[in-house]
Amino acid sequence: MSAYQPGDRVHTATGDRDPADGTPVTAKRVYPDPAHGIDITLDDGHTFNILASGLEPEDT
Repeated sequence: MSAYQPGDRVHTATGDRDPADGTPVTAKRVYPDPAHGIDITLDDGHTFNILASGLEPEDT
């Protein structure tokens, strides 16, 4: 299971452009099976599914 929990603020780090690396997002749903990834919501409301390895904790 992922170390992320729903509501966590993180940013993307996938190497892809959509969403671009460093985009701030909120973890919406964390699936028990890591292969199913994490549903994330961008600040503009768009939702994506991404693997936990493509996320990094938000700087505090």
